[in-house]
Amino acid sequence: MRNINQKDRVSLLDKQVTRREFIRASASIGGLLLLNLWGRGFASSLGTNLPEQVSSGRILRNGGLVFLPGNGKLFVASDFHTRYADFEMWLERTRIVESLRNGDDVYGLIMGDVVDRKPGDTSAEDDGDTRIIERIREIQNNLDEQGDRFLYIQGNHENRCVSIYEKLIADESMTPSNQQQVVKNLFSGERGSYYQQFNFVNRMNDDRYRYLKELPVAVITENGIVGIHAGPSESLSYPKDIIALNDTVVQEILWSRPVEVRKDGYDTGDLSTFLHRMNGSSLVVSGHTPLRYLPEELIRDNVGDYGGQQIILATSYGSEPAEKSYLALDLKTAYESTSELRAGEEIRLLESPLQQV
Repeated sequence: MRNINQKDRVSLLDKQVTRREFIRASASIGGLLLLNLWGRGFASSLGTNLPEQVSSGRILRNGGLVFLPGNGKLFVASDFHTRYADFEMWLERTRIVESLRNGDDVYGLIMGDVVDRKPGDTSAEDDGDTRIIERIREIQNNLDEQGDRFLYIQGNHENRCVSIYEKLIADESMTPSNQQQVVKNLFSGERGSYYQQFNFVNRMNDDRYRYLKELPVAVITENGIVGIHAGPSESLSYPKDIIALNDTVVQEILWSRPVEVRKDGYDTGDLSTFLHRMNGSSLVVSGHTPLRYLPEELIRDNVGDYGGQQIILATSYGSEPAEKSYLALDLKTAYESTSELRAGEEIRLLESPLQQV
């Protein structure tokens, strides 16, 4: 591990820049001149203020991308898929709500796929996704600025449920009064088995739709971590593509899987290229791919470990044959590879009674 106060130089348009300088430059590429403080509509012209705001501990959002500064602790979870009991256990293990209430320098990050009951999942909870979303919003709304540190980004299931909901309103004239029948018709139609996996559309309303549609899709940290739901985008050129919510890029980071799982998937070379383009970052942290899909040699310490550059996390659904886990990352530490994330330290078991915050 190395100290991130050392200058980490990466190439941006043939100019050598530090990571902080890159954040400033990448946010302004393409004439994007508004920077939104997470959840508060804060805007300012991009310039010399951005690095100071990041280093002072503020969370900055621009379009689909959230920037986190180089201090504090980040607790990461993924893929609850209606399992409210696991979500509450994660809150208990991390004590994230109490820490935020006390003004501590901590962050929570849920990397998507809260919604949708997975077929055959005996641990799924009826209406569990609705309960998790409402609890997330309660935390975000009731802790003032500290609530901005509790982050939830889109997974492929949130994204697809939003698009299906939009389509049913536009094409089927769906309203609250006929929603159940319209959705029933969808699920029993020609592609019903496909649409049934996005069953949160049955529990969606306009308010939840607006909330999910506005979720960011990626997080980048000053110490070189990229948090996304699935995997790298081959189409991404710069972080501005995520800022601008380029649809091809968004779909790739929400749906991609390793080539060991899908023949058209990404490999370690794609991962390295993506990290280079994302500010010369060093690690991707994601969920999405159930660990049982991975070859046995790619699983260690209850997470997927891909090419020394990606941790594939399963906090709830998809953890088998390993155990449910979450991450506790030090934002002051520049992790050079996944091997520096240690069992019992950065990698923690959800159901262990001996967790240390």
